Amino acid sequence: LGQYEEAIASYDNVLRIKPDLYEAWYNRGGALGDLGQYEEAIASYDNVLRIKSDLYEAWYNRGVALKNLARFEQAIASYDNALRIKPDLHQAWINRGIAVDNVTGERTDFIFTSTLPNAAAPNLALILNNPDLNKRGYEGELASYEEGLKHCHQDTHSEGWGELHRAIGNAHYFQGRGNYNAHYYWRKAVNCYNEALKTLTARDFPELHLEVLQDLIRVQLDLGETPTATELQRLATDLLRRLLNEPNRSDKNKKQLALKFAWIQQLTVDLSVQSGDLLQAIELAEQGKNTCLRWLLDGWSDEVSSVSYSEIQQLLNPSAAIVYWHLSSYALHTFIIKHNARSPFVLGKTEFLTQAQRLRDFEDWVKNWNEKYAGDRKGKDKQGEKDRTWRDNLPEMLRNLSTILDITAIVSAIADVTQLILIPHRDLHRFPLHALFPPQFTITYLPSAKIGLIPVEKREYKQQNLLSVEHPNSKGYPSLEFAQIESEAISQLFPNSTRQHSEQATKAAIITALPQGYSVFHFTGHGAYNFQNPVLSYLALAGEEKLTLADIHNLNLQSYQLVTLAACETAITGNHTITAEYVGLVSGFMGCGVANVVSTLWTVKSAASALVMIQFYQLLQQGKPKTVALAEATQWLRNVTNAELAEWYAVQIAKLPENEGLVRRFLSRYLDNIKNTSEPNNKPYNHPYFWAAYTITGNSS
Repeated sequence: LGQYEEAIASYDNVLRIKPDLYEAWYNRGGALGDLGQYEEAIASYDNVLRIKSDLYEAWYNRGVALKNLARFEQAIASYDNALRIKPDLHQAWINRGIAVDNVTGERTDFIFTSTLPNAAAPNLALILNNPDLNKRGYEGELASYEEGLKHCHQDTHSEGWGELHRAIGNAHYFQGRGNYNAHYYWRKAVNCYNEALKTLTARDFPELHLEVLQDLIRVQLDLGETPTATELQRLATDLLRRLLNEPNRSDKNKKQLALKFAWIQQLTVDLSVQSGDLLQAIELAEQGKNTCLRWLLDGWSDEVSSVSYSEIQQLLNPSAAIVYWHLSSYALHTFIIKHNARSPFVLGKTEFLTQAQRLRDFEDWVKNWNEKYAGDRKGKDKQGEKDRTWRDNLPEMLRNLSTILDITAIVSAIADVTQLILIPHRDLHRFPLHALFPPQFTITYLPSAKIGLIPVEKREYKQQNLLSVEHPNSKGYPSLEFAQIESEAISQLFPNSTRQHSEQATKAAIITALPQGYSVFHFTGHGAYNFQNPVLSYLALAGEEKLTLADIHNLNLQSYQLVTLAACETAITGNHTITAEYVGLVSGFMGCGVANVVSTLWTVKSAASALVMIQFYQLLQQGKPKTVALAEATQWLRNVTNAELAEWYAVQIAKLPENEGLVRRFLSRYLDNIKNTSEPNNKPYNHPYFWAAYTITGNSS
């Protein structure tokens, strides 16, 4: 169900009563691992092993957690302890091989500081009389898998035998990448995948069969064998259809299966691009996106949700264009759709190897972003160049992403427009793509073209009334220093406002208030994304209460012209990769008929968060369109000097009612600080950390 926090709390209650119950420690470690809390998971597995040192599953899962923390030698030691106890554990041989490939050189004797029994790395090479197990890198990886095959025979361990051959195929495939002799390694990979299919058959192991087909298709495409890949894709489609049509399969399981193998449909987009049928490609991309969104929000349905290219065109006018990304397991394609164009334009060369390289560069970039961002959230201190924080690296990372996505070429292709609609796919939803474009473009996002076509109620902005939910006292979350100022200042701009703050912000109160015909909902509080079960993504309310995406999805919110989630980190997934489609709080609100949603990709811990929101709402009051108002507010924040900011503070103070105290004190304090600065021309918020987090989703009209 994805309710890992609740499960951990239950295990904690059990362990208070019976602290030596190793099963509870073990399950607690699993739940922590699913949440990406690997250090805490390792501590739980350590407690298991103090009680029961021969539990190979605990050694194995401890190794997985260590691998996820990139502590590869320690991970290998844990896998070796598991294999010392159970040498036919094929999963341990496979994960050992992956860890070994991430280390160079050869093993020396390792003794790790630990109070655990047998925590030093056992000398598996000596125990099994195989010195190659001490090797690292590609050779050591192959040695792990080949040793595994000695203990997992084809006739007794058909699954393990097949999985180990698949792992050998993957080792050859990745060794070939970037190698001048790539085809030599890729042909070896093809042979290994075909060996794996001998035991991982469609009848006995249908899901594993599909996973091997996915790998086999990838290498065939890289070899230029598109007809072979197309035939394998047809076989995969037929097998998936048969599995989904099985009479005893539950709707929940059908949904899980369809999302797991979304790559099969995504590949049809790549093949259509390759064949030159770009109309079919964009319609298939939109169909796959909307189908995944519906499964994630509503559950299983075998209906196909399609939007035609001519319908997508309805989102455009002569001064607007759509940049539509499609991310499969094999390629990253960029479609550009312009007003009245007879078909979309695809950026760059459409050959698989070119787009596959763009995908690989992007995947490497995402891995780096995840590592830096996770470190920044844990509050790591800078310790030199190698340990620069995510925030320090942000400008350079955005420049690199711009290069990977070839933003320069996109801008050249849309030089005659001023409005952009960005429709990202999968992990691309998580990043500030708008910040990669020059400021002459007014930019909005859409989860899909179909969502942009949902009719919304039109209303003059000055007639609007506000529901403001302000800084709930959410358990386990830090207080937002500037949220109260922001809420107070914005509420004063609305003659009709309802405010619920702190302990008043309960789930019952919010669910009652939301459908009451308000036109603006402003939320200054925390939000969280649930990777395992997106409908459990939530806004954190008073105490431990949560307003989940499932709760929101059941509401009629068509009266809302604007929802602002001013301090939510809307796109955090840890080390997970989004394989089907990203659906979060923004998609949920849009699906309920909200015209536009303003949200933040990360929480801006600064007075800047209050400044940009106050400026945004003031520009709306002046009659600016929402997309223009946000663009101008963030550009103002980016370029404002200390001297200009002092003037702005003085003007804002003069506007306040005489009896207003809170906002006046805040603005006066910052005005005094700026007056005392010796750098009047300095731009304090020019760094993208301050201005790039803010996005607006919905139509630009």
